[in-house]
Amino acid sequence: MHYVLLSMLIGALLGGGMAVAQSSSEPAKPPYALSKFSDQFKAADKDGDGALTREEAKNANLTRVVDNFDRLDANKDGKVTREEIRALLRSRVSI
Repeated sequence: MHYVLLSMLIGALLGGGMAVAQSSSEPAKPPYALSKFSDQFKAADKDGDGALTREEAKNANLTRVVDNFDRLDANKDGKVTREEIRALLRSRVSI
């Protein structure tokens, strides 16, 4: 149950396959939660490499990322990328 809730939360934050319908005259805007997480991710990524170290996530108070860091860090390089988070979510949702 914990994994399902974690997957739902991270999925909502990162937009794993979610889309927002808008009129064709307006550019698509991400849902608020996605935009907020994207801003938090960027702000936490102090060295601008597109990945978060455990320390960067801790300093930015991204508690769920810190708590699940080892699972999220698929290639065990000490950093978590958005793609690693999406991949974990896909694997948890796939049947």
